[in-house]
Amino acid sequence: MKGLLFTTVIILACFGNAITQNNVPVEQEIYVCPPCNRKCDDLVFNNPGICKHCNMKLMKKSELENTPKVERTKVGLYLQSGVEILDLAGPMEVFAYAGYEVITISKTKDPIYAQGILSVLPDFDLSDAPAVDILAFFGGNAVLPSKDKELIDWIKSQKEIKHHFSVCSGALILAETGILDGKQATTFRYTLDVLEQNYPKIEVLRGARYVDNGKVITTAGVSAGIDGALHLVAKLEGLEKAAETAFYMEYEWTPNKGVAYSGDSPYLHMNDVSILAEYEGSYTSDSGRTFELEMDSENKELLIKINNKQHPVFYIGKDQFLTSHASHLITFKRNAKQQIIGFETTEHKEKFDRI
Repeated sequence: MKGLLFTTVIILACFGNAITQNNVPVEQEIYVCPPCNRKCDDLVFNNPGICKHCNMKLMKKSELENTPKVERTKVGLYLQSGVEILDLAGPMEVFAYAGYEVITISKTKDPIYAQGILSVLPDFDLSDAPAVDILAFFGGNAVLPSKDKELIDWIKSQKEIKHHFSVCSGALILAETGILDGKQATTFRYTLDVLEQNYPKIEVLRGARYVDNGKVITTAGVSAGIDGALHLVAKLEGLEKAAETAFYMEYEWTPNKGVAYSGDSPYLHMNDVSILAEYEGSYTSDSGRTFELEMDSENKELLIKINNKQHPVFYIGKDQFLTSHASHLITFKRNAKQQIIGFETTEHKEKFDRI
């Protein structure tokens, strides 16, 4: 008996997590991260899911050789000593969760002390930083880098940038390069006067969460960087992707909370009454929970009534809405005739049927 038990243990140890069919070992499917030029490219997983390192959906290793290399949007975060932690961390998480490749850049590769608390070792310095699609700057001791001629000249030399992005007083760095000349911009509330007085070619907007000029996005201070980054993701990838990112971060996001350039605004259909009206009605679940969806034609928004209180829900794409009270997703279901028959929500683990 002991010999049989020992043999069984050896067999299990040899096959590990192998799957069997008719008592014959079958090789277990291996999953990998799609190529993203990170260390997680070399990792293997036993089950499908999301790579926790880069947030990309895992794929079967057997399919990898037929998959072209993914060219992800590359984001460069410029750091200076004293950089505000949330200025940096908020947008960094948004861009990472959206699946972008994020790198850090500083004048040297010496450790950066964010707010004198957190030590950050930059990936690159000005001499070896690769070209990026989005170049971002942050507040926290931003006056010094804004007066650093070497840095300003380096920024001007970056010709491949598709979008410049700033949070808080990081706008001062962009202002010094001339990139904001003739444009609207915002910054940290305590830096608005500095930006307006020192850079008269910039139209400074007060009270704006973020300002998008098409290729340049500036945001107000600290937490406003999250809204600006989500806006940029919505602009580049669509509202649904931005909503998924906000939901993953458990961030209570309100779309279209800033000043957006109308030419490529992702919110063009968000307040289209002709679209929203189709979703009006009463919905109930098997447990007896009932929600009312009503149109507010004056404000051009759809309201959901929960516990006798109304909250707006934001249209992000066909049959997809984002709730305002907790940033949950609502997905409407249709029948074969394309009639709306109900919805599901990430907030409640039950289905709601149209009454």
